[in-house]
Amino acid sequence: MQTENVPGWIRKAALPLALTIGVAIICAFFLLRPDSNTVRGSSVSRDGLKVDFAITSVMEPDQPLKAGEMARISLKFTDTNTGKPITGLLPAAWIDPLRADAAADKEACRSAAATYLSGYVGVRPMIDLNSYYIVVLNSDPTIAVIDPIIGVRGITKLLTQVILPGPPQDWARSADEKQVYVAHPTIDGVSFVDLDTFRLIETVKVGERPTRITVQADGRYAWVGTVGGKPGVTVLDTEKMNVKAHIETGRGHHELLVTPDNRYALVSNREDRTVSLINVRNLKKTKDFPVRGTPISLAWSPLSKAAYVADGETGEVLVIDPASGKQRATIQLEPGLGPMRVTPDGRYGFVVNPAENAVFVFDTANDQQIHRIDIEGEPFQIVFSRSFGYVRGLSTPKVSMIRLADIGGQAPITVNQFEAGERAPKDSPQLLPADLFAPAVTEAATLVVSPADANVFYYMEGMNAPMGSFGNYGHRPVSAMVADRTIKEAAPGEYVSVVKMPVEGKFQMILTLDNPQLIECFDFGVTANPALVRDELPLRIAFESRSGALVPLGQQAKVRFTLNDTARGGAPYKGNDVRVLTFRSPGQDRQEHPVKALGDGKYEFTFTPDTTGAYYVYPAVPSLGLDYAKLPFITLVVQETATGGGAP
Repeated sequence: MQTENVPGWIRKAALPLALTIGVAIICAFFLLRPDSNTVRGSSVSRDGLKVDFAITSVMEPDQPLKAGEMARISLKFTDTNTGKPITGLLPAAWIDPLRADAAADKEACRSAAATYLSGYVGVRPMIDLNSYYIVVLNSDPTIAVIDPIIGVRGITKLLTQVILPGPPQDWARSADEKQVYVAHPTIDGVSFVDLDTFRLIETVKVGERPTRITVQADGRYAWVGTVGGKPGVTVLDTEKMNVKAHIETGRGHHELLVTPDNRYALVSNREDRTVSLINVRNLKKTKDFPVRGTPISLAWSPLSKAAYVADGETGEVLVIDPASGKQRATIQLEPGLGPMRVTPDGRYGFVVNPAENAVFVFDTANDQQIHRIDIEGEPFQIVFSRSFGYVRGLSTPKVSMIRLADIGGQAPITVNQFEAGERAPKDSPQLLPADLFAPAVTEAATLVVSPADANVFYYMEGMNAPMGSFGNYGHRPVSAMVADRTIKEAAPGEYVSVVKMPVEGKFQMILTLDNPQLIECFDFGVTANPALVRDELPLRIAFESRSGALVPLGQQAKVRFTLNDTARGGAPYKGNDVRVLTFRSPGQDRQEHPVKALGDGKYEFTFTPDTTGAYYVYPAVPSLGLDYAKLPFITLVVQETATGGGAP
């Protein structure tokens, strides 16, 4: 836990000896409690501050909150003297089950707050409202949502999955971080996925073969590069979820950049060897900048207010001033350049060069190269934390860390390494242009995606190796991002977060503020969900076929499985609404199949694959709310001649 996220008045409570002091400070505050432990909303007032607490279902706000649902938590802070909202607060909160005697015990709230503020390793609440979910884009095509915090059953949990309409190529988050947009080149569309409910909202046709996507700073438009007929960019209105314009720019793969003031967009056209400048206000192309070789990547510096174009063929970096429409300078590096990033403060540009096993650094203040940093393993991607540049190599499982404090100085550059998995990224059957890194929210830590290992690793800065990993439940991850669940100010004086309540029962939300100093507990109830039995799905499934079984091409594959009703002690399921979806990795040949009920909870379906590859088999039972992302799945490997493993 980062110290800046811990209220200053109790930061020293991280030491066991100081815990007593922390509790004593906490106990100095007079505690008011709501009257009911099952309320969905309550209020308290103290020392001129009023706090209104409410928790509601995201999907059905007017209905009681049920177990397994996404819940919206709202805290409104107002000045009791003026009635005005209080802004700029930094609340911290946790949710725990409410013990039978806790409602009458004022010390319980204070003690719980002291425990969580102490920052002891391994001491976790049931739900940490200062944390995040890991959102993983998979090749198959799905999005997995993983809770990285140890849950009530002692294991990290797959919260949900979103089945996408086609294999992904790139994705980008909305400006308010409430949605993610996924580009699907095989269906010529972009999917809108809600990050509050983790549901697919809409898929919009954007032109042939969308491959890259970015969102401008104000969030109004998403820009999608298309490489099929009429190659260029499609501009999506993110609020209306429709196409605002399509602008032809040139042939070849497109990299995209929109200036932070939302005035200009730059689009590279790899085959035409140009970079197009677009006026965002009228959505018209105004100029093409010629590139001698291959425009491989784009970056922007807020410090120099210039765009940078890396030419992979010549090793040049072109410096473009969008406001004047002129090329300002050329930085000569070495041929073989790849992706490029500028540090968050805008001062330095980093360009990886897999051909030279190096990372080049230039100063945006004078447009001059200042460092060449040797990095083994064909470096092909770089991202930044506050302290380091993380470099991923194609031919090594090692991640290199460049210490940013050394950049610009005379001393040698410090480069540390750690291994993220056992296999190099190039061993993966698929790599996307999307990042293989995602910064954590509350720690100086980074999530590292290893597609070849089919895993996501958690690395905390200062360690020699990742502290752990998050299994991806049989899927191959190709990128990841973090859905921030920390409590944030959504409107003046209103602070919100969205969480999933795992089980029914009585709960307590523990709230703390540093300034003004406050500790308060709010009790609420979660009702049973008819579709859930405790922490289990309504049905358990058992496949007779093992996952990964081989199937001869062109021959009928028969899959059998058994469904048992968890709410009825494991009795055989008798329903007739079972369905199966199959598709070939990475998301082609999608088909729904009828399923035959054999009696005694046993079901069977058959299909004849006509193309080799790995096929995913997803069952569903719609009447019980079990769509294609809920029940476990298996894979079948279709080969021209099955040489082992046996047919299912």
